[in-house]
Amino acid sequence: MASRRASLLLMLLAELSVACSVQDRMPPGYQGVVEHDDRHLGFQVGGKVKTIHVERGDAIDEGALIAVLDDTAQVPVLRAREADLAQAKAKAALVYAGPREEEVRATMAELDGARAELRDAKSNLDRNLALPEEAATAASLVSDLRAAYATARARVRMLEQHLKQLRKGARPEELAAADAAVRAAEAAVAAEKERLALYSMQSASRVTVLDVPVREGEVVAAGATVVTVADTTHPYVDVFVPQQDLSGLTVGTPAEVRVDAESGSFEGHIEHIAPTTEFTPRFLFSPRERSNLVVRVRVRIDDPAERLHAGVPAFATLERKDN
Repeated sequence: MASRRASLLLMLLAELSVACSVQDRMPPGYQGVVEHDDRHLGFQVGGKVKTIHVERGDAIDEGALIAVLDDTAQVPVLRAREADLAQAKAKAALVYAGPREEEVRATMAELDGARAELRDAKSNLDRNLALPEEAATAASLVSDLRAAYATARARVRMLEQHLKQLRKGARPEELAAADAAVRAAEAAVAAEKERLALYSMQSASRVTVLDVPVREGEVVAAGATVVTVADTTHPYVDVFVPQQDLSGLTVGTPAEVRVDAESGSFEGHIEHIAPTTEFTPRFLFSPRERSNLVVRVRVRIDDPAERLHAGVPAFATLERKDN
């Protein structure tokens, strides 16, 4: 029994010795791991990957073309919408231009012919109505003559109205309808262009390509990752500050970050302080950070030369403000 207690005591002393040794070797500051804000980019539509213009490790600028989907089936749709727009504009131009002189003359000539037909129809009807009773034609023939006269008169009135409208030009309603048709066709073209633009992927900012998990010719679904990128000039490190040490720390507080592989330090600042506490992560091996409750604090690092790599342990010293 005594030997067992002695063994336990020796183990406890050994652990205490290791902890003290680790504590002595620990760099100053709170421990964390360098990370990048990875962004997984994909297309809003599915399709076959036509071309990929980047490779892993490439630094690409804002607006640079990343990848393109095969748009063979979509281009004809756009061309059809553009043809509809051209047709709508042509019709609107005709409405605004008004009738041609040739059209007016043709309508006048047609009206003259209709008036001549009306005169003939009236003459035939009057002549038959004026005949003596014994010489009168059959009632059916008179009915036909009356119908012919009515038809001729209606045609004259229609052509007179048409000629009047030609001379006045297009009505406001016709102009409004022509404009509406043009606007609708323009909207259809714009919508199809926006849809076609979804078949090309461009960079929204300057980033570095971390991974390209697809190859040209593969079919991808909408939203599937085509490339993974990150701003490698501004990595971050999440450190875990014991709740009792939060005094004097605010967003924007300057920080100094060190890693084993670099002799110098990196400047940074506190970007975010978590609103809730959490239990100490298991990967923290610094005895001074083994508090039960800690607060996650994100430090954004300035690394214009891109010397830091994701996954590297780092230590952040926070320049807390005096209260």
